[in-house]
Amino acid sequence: MLVDHIAAMHRVCFGEHPSEEDLDRLGSRERWLVYRNLVRNRLRHVVGAALPRTNEALGDAFAESVERWFQEGGPATRYFRQVPREFHAHAAASWKTSAPPWVSPLAEYEIARWNVRYAPSNDGPVDEFAFDRVPLLNPALQVLRLSHAVHETPTPSDGYPEQPTVLCVYRSKDHRPVPWTLNPIAASLVEAWIGGEKTVTESVHEVATAHGAEIGEAFVEKLSTMIADFLTRGVLLGARPQ
Repeated sequence: MLVDHIAAMHRVCFGEHPSEEDLDRLGSRERWLVYRNLVRNRLRHVVGAALPRTNEALGDAFAESVERWFQEGGPATRYFRQVPREFHAHAAASWKTSAPPWVSPLAEYEIARWNVRYAPSNDGPVDEFAFDRVPLLNPALQVLRLSHAVHETPTPSDGYPEQPTVLCVYRSKDHRPVPWTLNPIAASLVEAWIGGEKTVTESVHEVATAHGAEIGEAFVEKLSTMIADFLTRGVLLGARPQ
């Protein structure tokens, strides 16, 4: 049966040692052993490309994480762009307990960059921005609340300093993943706008209240500057069509 054939293919590619029974079922034993190596090397390459600094920081432990992932089933997706996300989901918990404390936020940041790079674009209509409309954000965007400022410099030998950091990682107009440090109110606004249904005015009032901020002249001036920056960067596209 086809389902049995597919299961054998999966075991040959991702099992610790392919069984002779599975190799016999598939036929052409030597060809399938070569194919196993090709598949595994291709996946090692793509997860290393998505998490280069995490790979460098962990060294052999990163390779061991990949091998454990293979042995426990490997990827479920058919799409290479989704492979690093699945690997990270599998390995992240163990890195939190077995690696230096800055490795987990570093990996989270790197996988966010990868996800943003390959996220779909907004191909639908966009209305002009207005405070009484529901805002439309760039869909290639993630907000990260990290314990270390892992975006600032390449991995130093002694790791990254502990520094609570809120990042908006978004895909720029020239298709690059860009980190942007947000203040608490800006971060709360972006999070409220992701998939939200409230107008800009409604969400601003809610966020200001939550942060104990008074909506006065100084607040409005800073808000206007921030929204202009959102629009210029392409983080905020405009208003959702009615």
